[in-house]
Amino acid sequence: MKYILTIITLFTAILIADTTANVGLTLIDSDVSFSGKIKHIIDRGKWTSNFDTTYTYKTSDGKEKTNDLYFQYKEQYELTEKSYALGIAQFDYDKFRKDYDLRTVLGAGYGYKFIDTETWKLSNETSLAYLQSSGNELIVRNNLGVSYNFSEKLSITNNLLFESGKDMYLRNATSLMYKLSDKISVGLNNTYTDNVTSKNIFTINLGVKL
Repeated sequence: MKYILTIITLFTAILIADTTANVGLTLIDSDVSFSGKIKHIIDRGKWTSNFDTTYTYKTSDGKEKTNDLYFQYKEQYELTEKSYALGIAQFDYDKFRKDYDLRTVLGAGYGYKFIDTETWKLSNETSLAYLQSSGNELIVRNNLGVSYNFSEKLSITNNLLFESGKDMYLRNATSLMYKLSDKISVGLNNTYTDNVTSKNIFTINLGVKL
């Protein structure tokens, strides 16, 4: 079982002097920035459960500018050494998204590990899903994931998620992490989202493995 808690402070806040910062929370006069991420993975033989949650909140000049919550639960069942079946539930809340604030996705599909070594990992998942947002529709979703370990301490990962539909959804998350110890890591993260409007969030990460 792996349980990873990542606490993130926005990089833009760190650049300003006389900043009072708590863990995962930055206060700058009337501005508040917070971003946190939790990953939880449970391995049970052929079954693997993946939980991924990210929350971002920001105010500027006392006004709320960002309030986003992303949650994904994925269940995998190993078919062969390289392939697996999957079921997925995904929720994406954006308070300031035009027309609607919540996207809900339920789907099932197939994943394949093209490369799975200690250095490189490359996999792709394709599924059919039911989307509820401004309306209800059947969509195709594809997630391409790649990671590379430069060394035992330094690694980079990138996940590109595409979902079809009336309002195309694109989410690309890139993370560069450096292990300070078996329990603590630091790094950079950039998440780009395009759905009705586009958004890019760059953060500095502090990861704690429990």
